[in-house]
Amino acid sequence: MRLLRFLISRTFWVQLGVAVVLGGIGFVAMNVGLRAFTRHSERIAVPEVVGLDRTGAAVSLEAAGLRSVVIDSLYNADGQPGAVVEQDPAAGVEVKGTRNVYLTVYRSTPPSERLEIEEGMDANVARILLDVKGFAFRERYAPTDELAGLVLGVESTAGDSIGPDDRLPKGAELVLVIGERTEQQVVLPDLVGRSFGQATRAVEEAGLLEGRWRWSRLALDAMDTARAVIVSQLPEYVPGRQVRAGSEIDLEIFLPEIEGVEDSESLFE
Repeated sequence: MRLLRFLISRTFWVQLGVAVVLGGIGFVAMNVGLRAFTRHSERIAVPEVVGLDRTGAAVSLEAAGLRSVVIDSLYNADGQPGAVVEQDPAAGVEVKGTRNVYLTVYRSTPPSERLEIEEGMDANVARILLDVKGFAFRERYAPTDELAGLVLGVESTAGDSIGPDDRLPKGAELVLVIGERTEQQVVLPDLVGRSFGQATRAVEEAGLLEGRWRWSRLALDAMDTARAVIVSQLPEYVPGRQVRAGSEIDLEIFLPEIEGVEDSESLFE
Protein backbone atom coordinates (compact mmCIF):
# COMPACT_ATOMS: atom_id res chain seq x y z
CA MET A 1 0.00 0.00 0.00
CA ARG A 2 2.91 2.32 0.83
CA LEU A 3 4.59 1.45 -2.46
CA LEU A 4 1.48 2.36 -4.40
CA ARG A 5 1.17 5.69 -2.62
CA PHE A 6 4.87 6.39 -3.37
CA LEU A 7 4.52 5.58 -7.07
CA ILE A 8 1.66 8.05 -7.46
CA SER A 9 3.27 10.68 -5.27
CA ARG A 10 4.75 13.93 -6.58
CA THR A 11 8.16 13.06 -5.10
CA PHE A 12 8.49 9.91 -7.26
CA TRP A 13 7.69 11.72 -10.48
CA VAL A 14 10.11 14.53 -9.68
CA GLN A 15 12.93 12.04 -9.00
CA LEU A 16 12.10 10.10 -12.15
CA GLY A 17 12.20 13.27 -14.23
CA VAL A 18 15.58 14.25 -12.77
CA ALA A 19 16.97 10.78 -13.54
CA VAL A 20 15.77 10.91 -17.16
CA VAL A 21 17.25 14.37 -17.68
CA LEU A 22 20.60 13.39 -16.16
CA GLY A 23 20.69 10.18 -18.22
CA GLY A 24 20.00 12.11 -21.43
CA ILE A 25 22.71 14.64 -20.63
CA GLY A 26 25.17 11.82 -19.91
CA PHE A 27 24.36 10.02 -23.18
CA VAL A 28 24.80 13.19 -25.24
CA ALA A 29 28.06 14.04 -23.48
CA MET A 30 29.44 10.53 -24.00
CA ASN A 31 28.50 10.53 -27.70
CA VAL A 32 30.09 13.93 -28.30
CA GLY A 33 33.23 12.92 -26.42
CA LEU A 34 33.55 9.63 -28.28
CA ARG A 35 33.11 11.37 -31.64
CA ALA A 36 35.76 13.91 -30.74
CA PHE A 37 38.14 11.18 -29.58
CA THR A 38 37.74 9.01 -32.69
CA ARG A 39 37.49 11.94 -35.12
CA HIS A 40 34.53 10.38 -36.97
CA SER A 41 33.66 13.70 -38.49
CA GLU A 42 37.22 14.56 -39.57
CA ARG A 43 38.03 13.71 -43.19
CA ILE A 44 41.53 14.08 -44.66
CA ALA A 45 42.44 14.10 -48.35
CA VAL A 46 45.28 11.61 -48.91
CA PRO A 47 48.34 13.43 -50.32
CA GLU A 48 50.17 12.24 -53.45
CA VAL A 49 53.31 10.33 -52.42
CA VAL A 50 54.01 8.24 -55.55
CA GLY A 51 57.50 9.15 -56.75
CA LEU A 52 58.75 10.15 -53.30
CA ASP A 53 61.22 8.00 -51.41
CA ARG A 54 60.04 6.09 -48.34
CA THR A 55 61.20 8.74 -45.91
CA GLY A 56 59.64 11.60 -47.85
CA ALA A 57 56.36 9.70 -48.17
CA ALA A 58 56.26 8.97 -44.43
CA VAL A 59 56.88 12.65 -43.58
CA SER A 60 54.20 13.84 -46.01
CA LEU A 61 51.59 11.41 -44.69
CA GLU A 62 52.43 12.09 -41.05
CA ALA A 63 52.02 15.82 -41.64
CA ALA A 64 48.51 15.08 -42.93
CA GLY A 65 47.70 12.99 -39.85
CA LEU A 66 48.09 9.65 -41.61
CA ARG A 67 50.42 6.67 -41.19
CA SER A 68 52.54 5.00 -43.89
CA VAL A 69 52.89 1.22 -44.06
CA VAL A 70 55.14 -0.46 -46.69
CA ILE A 71 53.44 -3.71 -47.66
CA ASP A 72 55.28 -4.74 -50.84
CA SER A 73 58.33 -4.11 -52.99
CA LEU A 74 59.14 -4.80 -56.61
CA TYR A 75 62.26 -4.59 -58.76
CA ASN A 76 62.71 -2.45 -61.85
CA ALA A 77 66.15 -1.88 -63.34
CA ASP A 78 65.13 1.66 -64.30
CA GLY A 79 63.42 2.45 -60.99
CA GLN A 80 64.88 4.47 -58.12
CA PRO A 81 65.41 2.12 -55.13
CA GLY A 82 63.08 3.05 -52.26
CA ALA A 83 60.78 5.19 -54.41
CA VAL A 84 57.03 4.75 -53.93
CA VAL A 85 55.31 3.26 -57.01
CA GLU A 86 51.82 2.62 -55.62
CA GLN A 87 49.72 3.91 -52.73
CA ASP A 88 46.40 2.76 -51.30
CA PRO A 89 44.18 4.75 -50.83
CA ALA A 90 45.04 6.79 -53.92
CA ALA A 91 45.85 10.48 -53.76
CA GLY A 92 42.80 12.73 -53.23
CA VAL A 93 40.65 10.09 -51.51
CA GLU A 94 39.19 11.42 -48.25
CA VAL A 95 39.75 9.20 -45.22
CA LYS A 96 39.55 9.40 -41.43
CA GLY A 97 42.50 10.75 -39.50
CA THR A 98 45.20 8.29 -38.38
CA ARG A 99 44.25 5.99 -41.28
CA ASN A 100 47.03 3.71 -42.66
CA VAL A 101 48.18 4.41 -46.22
CA TYR A 102 49.73 1.29 -47.76
CA LEU A 103 52.76 1.74 -50.01
CA THR A 104 54.61 -0.34 -52.62
CA VAL A 105 58.22 0.68 -53.24
CA TYR A 106 61.06 -0.23 -55.60
CA ARG A 107 63.57 -2.63 -54.10
CA SER A 108 67.30 -2.00 -54.44
CA THR A 109 68.37 -5.51 -55.47
CA PRO A 110 66.77 -7.79 -58.07
CA PRO A 111 65.27 -11.05 -56.82
CA SER A 112 67.04 -14.23 -57.90
CA GLU A 113 65.35 -16.86 -60.01
CA ARG A 114 66.12 -20.53 -60.61
CA LEU A 115 66.93 -21.03 -64.30
CA GLU A 116 65.00 -24.32 -64.85
CA ILE A 117 66.07 -24.59 -68.51
CA GLU A 118 67.21 -28.13 -69.30
CA GLU A 119 68.89 -29.70 -72.30
CA GLY A 120 66.29 -31.16 -74.65
CA MET A 121 63.55 -28.68 -73.64
CA ASP A 122 61.45 -27.31 -76.48
CA ALA A 123 62.97 -23.99 -77.58
CA ASN A 124 59.59 -22.18 -77.55
CA VAL A 125 58.92 -23.29 -73.97
CA ALA A 126 62.40 -22.11 -72.97
CA ARG A 127 61.81 -18.69 -74.54
CA ILE A 128 58.53 -18.25 -72.65
CA LEU A 129 60.09 -19.38 -69.38
CA LEU A 130 63.00 -16.96 -69.72
CA ASP A 131 60.60 -14.10 -70.49
CA VAL A 132 58.38 -14.92 -67.50
CA LYS A 133 61.38 -15.07 -65.18
CA GLY A 134 62.59 -11.69 -66.41
CA PHE A 135 65.88 -12.77 -68.00
CA ALA A 136 67.30 -10.93 -71.00
CA PHE A 137 68.59 -13.35 -73.62
CA ARG A 138 69.76 -13.74 -77.18
CA GLU A 139 69.80 -16.93 -79.20
CA ARG A 140 72.64 -18.86 -80.76
CA TYR A 141 72.13 -21.81 -83.07
CA ALA A 142 74.39 -24.84 -83.26
CA PRO A 143 74.18 -27.68 -85.81
CA THR A 144 72.84 -30.99 -84.53
CA ASP A 145 70.86 -33.94 -85.86
CA GLU A 146 69.41 -35.27 -82.61
CA LEU A 147 68.26 -32.05 -80.88
CA ALA A 148 67.10 -29.85 -83.75
CA GLY A 149 64.62 -27.27 -82.41
CA LEU A 150 65.49 -28.14 -78.82
CA VAL A 151 67.63 -26.49 -76.19
CA LEU A 152 71.29 -27.49 -76.18
CA GLY A 153 72.11 -25.36 -73.14
CA VAL A 154 72.22 -21.90 -71.61
CA GLU A 155 75.37 -19.81 -71.33
CA SER A 156 76.42 -16.54 -69.79
CA THR A 157 77.52 -13.79 -72.17
CA ALA A 158 81.08 -14.82 -71.27
CA GLY A 159 80.39 -18.34 -72.59
CA ASP A 160 80.12 -20.13 -69.22
CA SER A 161 77.57 -22.94 -69.05
CA ILE A 162 74.63 -22.42 -66.66
CA GLY A 163 72.71 -25.35 -65.18
CA PRO A 164 68.94 -25.60 -64.58
CA ASP A 165 69.36 -25.39 -60.79
CA ASP A 166 71.54 -22.26 -60.85
CA ARG A 167 69.95 -19.09 -59.44
CA LEU A 168 70.51 -15.80 -61.23
CA PRO A 169 69.36 -12.23 -60.57
CA LYS A 170 66.34 -11.18 -62.58
CA GLY A 171 67.46 -9.20 -65.62
CA ALA A 172 70.66 -11.22 -66.09
CA GLU A 173 71.77 -11.48 -69.74
CA LEU A 174 71.95 -15.03 -71.10
CA VAL A 175 72.56 -16.91 -74.34
CA LEU A 176 70.04 -19.62 -75.25
CA VAL A 177 71.74 -22.27 -77.40
CA ILE A 178 69.30 -24.02 -79.75
CA GLY A 179 69.95 -27.04 -81.94
CA GLU A 180 69.46 -26.65 -85.67
CA ARG A 181 69.45 -29.33 -88.34
CA THR A 182 70.88 -27.73 -91.40
CA GLU A 183 71.18 -29.04 -94.91
CA GLN A 184 72.92 -25.86 -95.98
CA GLN A 185 75.85 -26.54 -98.25
CA VAL A 186 79.03 -24.49 -98.02
CA VAL A 187 82.05 -24.34 -100.29
CA LEU A 188 84.95 -26.36 -98.92
CA PRO A 189 87.93 -24.02 -98.50
CA ASP A 190 91.40 -24.89 -99.75
CA LEU A 191 93.53 -24.90 -96.61
CA VAL A 192 96.72 -26.64 -97.77
CA GLY A 193 99.65 -24.24 -97.72
CA ARG A 194 97.90 -21.73 -95.50
CA SER A 195 99.18 -20.71 -92.10
CA PHE A 196 97.43 -22.14 -89.07
CA GLY A 197 95.83 -18.78 -88.27
CA GLN A 198 94.51 -18.36 -91.82
CA ALA A 199 93.15 -21.90 -91.83
CA THR A 200 91.28 -21.58 -88.53
CA ARG A 201 89.64 -18.36 -89.71
CA ALA A 202 88.64 -19.97 -93.02
CA VAL A 203 87.13 -22.99 -91.23
CA GLU A 204 85.11 -20.73 -88.93
CA GLU A 205 83.92 -18.45 -91.72
CA ALA A 206 82.80 -21.46 -93.77
CA GLY A 207 80.66 -22.74 -90.89
CA LEU A 208 82.70 -25.91 -90.45
CA LEU A 209 83.84 -27.57 -87.24
CA GLU A 210 87.21 -28.72 -85.97
CA GLY A 211 87.75 -32.41 -86.54
CA ARG A 212 91.04 -34.24 -85.90
CA TRP A 213 93.86 -31.73 -86.08
CA ARG A 214 97.29 -33.39 -85.88
CA TRP A 215 100.51 -31.46 -85.39
CA SER A 216 103.95 -32.57 -86.60
CA ARG A 217 105.24 -31.54 -83.19
CA LEU A 218 103.93 -29.76 -80.13
CA ALA A 219 103.52 -25.99 -80.44
CA LEU A 220 105.12 -24.44 -77.37
CA ASP A 221 104.08 -20.82 -77.76
CA ALA A 222 102.33 -18.28 -79.98
CA MET A 223 105.42 -17.97 -82.18
CA ASP A 224 105.26 -21.70 -82.94
CA THR A 225 101.56 -21.42 -83.77
CA ALA A 226 102.21 -18.48 -86.10
CA ARG A 227 104.80 -20.52 -88.08
CA ALA A 228 102.59 -23.61 -88.45
CA VAL A 229 101.40 -24.54 -91.97
CA ILE A 230 98.61 -26.86 -93.17
CA VAL A 231 100.00 -29.78 -95.22
CA SER A 232 96.82 -31.82 -95.79
CA GLN A 233 93.08 -31.71 -95.18
CA LEU A 234 90.17 -34.13 -95.19
CA PRO A 235 87.77 -33.85 -96.99
CA GLU A 236 90.27 -33.05 -99.72
CA TYR A 237 89.87 -29.81 -101.58
CA VAL A 238 88.39 -29.95 -105.06
CA PRO A 239 87.48 -26.68 -106.77
CA GLY A 240 83.76 -26.01 -106.23
CA ARG A 241 83.29 -28.91 -103.82
CA GLN A 242 80.55 -28.36 -101.24
CA VAL A 243 79.95 -29.97 -97.87
CA ARG A 244 77.18 -29.66 -95.31
CA ALA A 245 77.49 -26.72 -92.91
CA GLY A 246 78.64 -27.97 -89.53
CA SER A 247 80.73 -30.80 -91.00
CA GLU A 248 84.07 -31.58 -89.37
CA ILE A 249 87.33 -31.05 -91.23
CA ASP A 250 90.56 -32.90 -90.37
CA LEU A 251 93.93 -31.19 -90.75
CA GLU A 252 97.59 -32.16 -90.59
CA ILE A 253 99.67 -29.22 -89.42
CA PHE A 254 103.41 -28.94 -89.98
CA LEU A 255 105.48 -26.93 -87.55
CA PRO A 256 109.00 -26.23 -88.96
CA GLU A 257 111.95 -26.85 -86.70
CA ILE A 258 113.90 -23.85 -85.47
CA GLU A 259 117.56 -24.02 -86.46
CA GLY A 260 119.68 -25.01 -83.49
CA VAL A 261 116.81 -26.67 -81.62
CA GLU A 262 116.93 -30.44 -81.18
CA ASP A 263 114.32 -32.30 -83.19
CA SER A 264 111.36 -33.65 -81.28
CA GLU A 265 109.39 -36.76 -82.15
CA SER A 266 106.82 -36.18 -84.91
CA LEU A 267 103.22 -36.43 -83.89
CA PHE A 268 102.37 -37.79 -87.32
CA GLU A 269 104.09 -41.06 -86.44
